[in-house]
Amino acid sequence: MIFKNLKETSLFLKKFTEEIVNILKKKKKLVIIFSGHLGAGKTTFIKEIAKNLNIKSNIKSPSFVLWQIYPFYLNSSKFYFHHIDLYRIHYKEILKLDFKRKIKEKGNLFLIEWGEKLENYLKSSKIKYIKILIKKKGKFRDVSIEKL
Repeated sequence: MIFKNLKETSLFLKKFTEEIVNILKKKKKLVIIFSGHLGAGKTTFIKEIAKNLNIKSNIKSPSFVLWQIYPFYLNSSKFYFHHIDLYRIHYKEILKLDFKRKIKEKGNLFLIEWGEKLENYLKSSKIKYIKILIKKKGKFRDVSIEKL
């Protein structure tokens, strides 16, 4: 999919967030990994998803903090929005931070920037996830989505 501007991206992410909500209602957990070069728009996508989930916090890239958690509600069920950025670390470092347990628990939505670093772990642990690859092409964004 090619997005020419933020309006097109926002419309797509509104529909995509509806899909996220449907998955969370059924499975109670979801992992989405974002890949793409620096400045491709990974954080922008995650901010828009948070906004669509009515998360009022100011979502920032957790490049230095690594992991931010924001509570949100679907109907009356409480969930946690985990925003993780693996840019500056080796994936094994995040595994030491209670990640292995949290990623398997219900009530969690994980959105992971530079998530390709975790793919081998996710596959070997049989954790299903959605992969979003964002490529910046001039003013446009070329986005592909794969369910694994």
